Amino acid sequence: MRLSLDLVLMMGALLNGFGAVKLFASSFPKVDTQHRPDDYWQLRLFVAGTAMVFGLTYIYLYYNPVFVWPFLLFGAALKSWAFFLSLYLLIFGRLSKKAFIEFGLTNGVVATAFWIFLSTL
Repeated sequence: MRLSLDLVLMMGALLNGFGAVKLFASSFPKVDTQHRPDDYWQLRLFVAGTAMVFGLTYIYLYYNPVFVWPFLLFGAALKSWAFFLSLYLLIFGRLSKKAFIEFGLTNGVVATAFWIFLSTL
């Protein structure tokens, strides 16, 4: 299976951009009645910003692919980590199936696309 660089980069950009916007928007609830650690909201918003930076970097690489190999290697590793961490948490009842599908599985699919593309370079 041959994946194009453009497709792989846009998959990464869309997944990261969507995740960042969703996480950012859901970080401002009207009423939060659950007890959370002091840094919970800071961590959520930091992760949202980090996801957006990665998404924008994929778009940058779309137009300037000179550094695509090392960055996609890093992205593939990070997305693989997101998948395996989510799978572990799902198996041990610490993550819902919905959260696994929305975050873990989608990152696993994009990680697989990244690894397939990288194997063709």
